[in-house]
Amino acid sequence: MPSWSGSSSRGFGQRTPDHALPGDQPKWPRDRAVDVRHIALDLQLDIPAKTVRGTATHTVAPMNDGTRFVDFDAVDMRISAVTAGGSPVPFDNDGRRVRVDLGSGRAKGEPVDVAITYEAKPRLGLYFIAPDDGYPDKPVQVWSQCQDEDTRYWIPCYDYPNQKQTSELRVVVPGSWFALSNGTLVEETANPDGTKTFHWKQERPHATYLLTLAAGEFSRIDASRDGLTIDYFVEPKDVEAGERTFANTPEMIAEFERITGTAFPWAKYSQVVVRDFVFGGMENTSATSMTENILMDAKAARDFTSDPLVSHELAHMWFGDLLTCRDWSHGWLNESFATYFEVLWYEHKLGADEMSQYVLETVDDYLGERYRRSIVNNVYHEPIDIFDRHLYEKGAMVLHTLRGVLGDDGFFRSVQRYVREHQDRNVVTQDLVDAIEAETGRNLEWFFDQWVYRPGHPEFKVSWSWDDDAKLASVSVKQSQDTGKDVAVFRVPVTIDFRTGRGKPQAFRVEVTEKEHTFVFPLAAKPDLCRFDPYHWVLKELEFEKSPGELRLQLRDDDDVTGRILAAKSLGKKGGPEAVDALETAVMKDRFWGVQAAAAKALGEIQGQAARDALLRSLAVRHPKARRAVVAALGAFEGDELVLTALVPFSRRDQSWFVESEANRSIGKLRLPGSFDAIVANFDRPSFRQVVRVGCIDGLVELRDERGIAPVLRAAGYGEPFQARTTAVAALGKFAKRFDQRKPDLCDRFVQLTHDPDFRVRIAAANALKAVDDATYAGALDAMAARELDGRGVRTAREAAIALRKGAKTDDEVKALRDDLEKLRQENTKLKDRLEKLEATRPA
Repeated sequence: MPSWSGSSSRGFGQRTPDHALPGDQPKWPRDRAVDVRHIALDLQLDIPAKTVRGTATHTVAPMNDGTRFVDFDAVDMRISAVTAGGSPVPFDNDGRRVRVDLGSGRAKGEPVDVAITYEAKPRLGLYFIAPDDGYPDKPVQVWSQCQDEDTRYWIPCYDYPNQKQTSELRVVVPGSWFALSNGTLVEETANPDGTKTFHWKQERPHATYLLTLAAGEFSRIDASRDGLTIDYFVEPKDVEAGERTFANTPEMIAEFERITGTAFPWAKYSQVVVRDFVFGGMENTSATSMTENILMDAKAARDFTSDPLVSHELAHMWFGDLLTCRDWSHGWLNESFATYFEVLWYEHKLGADEMSQYVLETVDDYLGERYRRSIVNNVYHEPIDIFDRHLYEKGAMVLHTLRGVLGDDGFFRSVQRYVREHQDRNVVTQDLVDAIEAETGRNLEWFFDQWVYRPGHPEFKVSWSWDDDAKLASVSVKQSQDTGKDVAVFRVPVTIDFRTGRGKPQAFRVEVTEKEHTFVFPLAAKPDLCRFDPYHWVLKELEFEKSPGELRLQLRDDDDVTGRILAAKSLGKKGGPEAVDALETAVMKDRFWGVQAAAAKALGEIQGQAARDALLRSLAVRHPKARRAVVAALGAFEGDELVLTALVPFSRRDQSWFVESEANRSIGKLRLPGSFDAIVANFDRPSFRQVVRVGCIDGLVELRDERGIAPVLRAAGYGEPFQARTTAVAALGKFAKRFDQRKPDLCDRFVQLTHDPDFRVRIAAANALKAVDDATYAGALDAMAARELDGRGVRTAREAAIALRKGAKTDDEVKALRDDLEKLRQENTKLKDRLEKLEATRPA
């Protein structure tokens, strides 16, 4: 259990029905019978057969005297031999684990080498990539992805994060290949049969899920600095894009060393780009794997950067790799820190305005999550279930809020102490709490109780008034969030400031602790501007009632981009000629693109001819991100031929791929006779990440024209550019909802797509069936959940099936049906496990 010393009922997250699904149970940290000190892997790849075979030798030491049996996770493996200390020993293989009998009980701390010789055809963990009829140009590659608990599919091991060990890997690959793994390359040997053997050794302990292998034909880009090898591996055709994409890596490493106070902790830092990767990136110690989507062309680099993903995975070298969560319920200590380091990189590289914009976007991502749960939460079906907007974005913004409470000096000193004292160890949230107290003297258990161990966030409604006789400003602050389901009335230290003319703001630090507060401040004269939490340190939702005049002043003069953005949004809701003029001025003249974009969006919300004309003039704005927002806002003017005429050239060609994409999306929203042909003309034009096709698909959905089904149906097919397939499937779900006569055929197609080779397409198909809202298809989703291996697919199918049945049943019927189905699912799983055991133990 965690060493959390606050309210004992909040040691773990509550089982809120919005997140936990039927059958989900608390998951507690795993016991360790032995301490695994080293793993040595000697492997051969049978690439045509998609098989790995070899020996995994574990140096283990019992945790207690008399230890006789040791269990290793091993899914669907054929075990041919096991030795302990070099001598054969009995073992039992049930298809999920191998239990090794060490013979007589071993003494505590007495090391012994346990060698398991095996063969596996992994369904997860190790992926064999090859060309096929749909994608004949795909290269042959082999790569691993072990997080969270998939190492067990290709290596017999102790597969849980609360164990760290050193490792080494020898692997035989084709002679033209390179094989990347953890640590230092000890030796590369050319074999007489034309193959090569690569021997890698990782001498600093790490968790099993961080083991890696990436093998294929790669070109190496060297970016090393004195004392540290830094390199990037890409396909030969992608060298230029690789150099462009990873260019900031050395500077990032230096900056993160400065922030953490700890030198880069691993022997090297490699990044390898592989095909069909199942995540954006994976922070294997010293060797990060990356999706091919990370690679930027020159045009994309004008208004897009892969730095957030690069910085996120790099930050994991400290948070996740050097310090590793003890169990997945505390996984925010890995992911939230890595996500916040994206913010810190923006602050360092691009400045305070870009950092503030990134914070706003991160908050919006969290607020878009469809449920609320505590960040620390041990109730799930599979660990991947909690790798959500709470574990990443909310946790990152809690760290930002924490920084606002402690101040920069206290925050960064605490982070450095936390890293320094816990490196090479497993951590829980209390370790961070203790590090803060030890470094700053501040006990922040109240902070972590409300932000980390309980769900939700404060929703503030703020207004202010002036008493001219008393020379007092009164600020009313209300917390409007629903405090059911364990959501707190938050205790929030916050700044309120006032400005008169162009003078320096007069700031007051207050603490919100109640549902309603009124704060009174004596001032020399009536201020022009009042700000609540300037510079946006607190994770929150905020409604601040202000006069149009104050909002226009704030939009023009606030030095905080967050304040100017919020003023633009508020003016968009109020409308009026003066608001239109102020917003157009902001679009064209504000010094930061984020404010320009917010002002453009606000003009779209106001609508009317004056706002339309302002946006048409604003198409001349120079920054591509601002221009993208103008193009998007023009989509609000349905039926306007003048707007269509203006947008068509942008849909065909712009300096930005994203402007082109947005133009096609907006053309669809106009719903004009010429919209269909304008969009279809751009449908097959190649672009970075297929963003133009994605915009075209969205545009066809917005157009609500049945003719759009045919091109979108084609785009969803296997063999089409993969980046747009999931968008196409989601779009077909919307078409099925709108056109009843097409619904049966489209739903049959969705059922077929739940078997697609691409798990992302399977997930999109499940969500499309959910969107159609027809309980007839719940059985197909049950079947998908039963056969899926990827936890994301399992959860999506389960959620979709529940939603369909809930739409057709009363709440009591739904509850009973959920329970019955969960029992059937568990019985089915047991039967599958028995069959897998029989298959796995059958003689080769």
